[in-house]
Amino acid sequence: MTVDAEERLARWQRENPELYDEYLQTYKLREDPCVTPLGDWLRRTSLDELPQLINLLRGEMSFVGPRPVVKRKLTEFYGPATQLYQRVRPGLTGLW
Repeated sequence: MTVDAEERLARWQRENPELYDEYLQTYKLREDPCVTPLGDWLRRTSLDELPQLINLLRGEMSFVGPRPVVKRKLTEFYGPATQLYQRVRPGLTGLW
């Protein structure tokens, strides 16, 4: 991520209001202005998942389980199921 990620995202929002609606639904961007070229390469090669593999080996994550989610998404999308979600360790991959 870039140092000024919040400002870049705000500027992107002003310049691309039609794409911002898509962002609000998925919280993902195909061409994220906040990601550095190195970060983009790490994502394309899936090396950004390496820390999760280390967490798996340390026993902090399970292999299959719910993907880690930020608190904002927990309350916004999971509602009453949040308590169930928080009872299990996050997983490297979901049931799919």
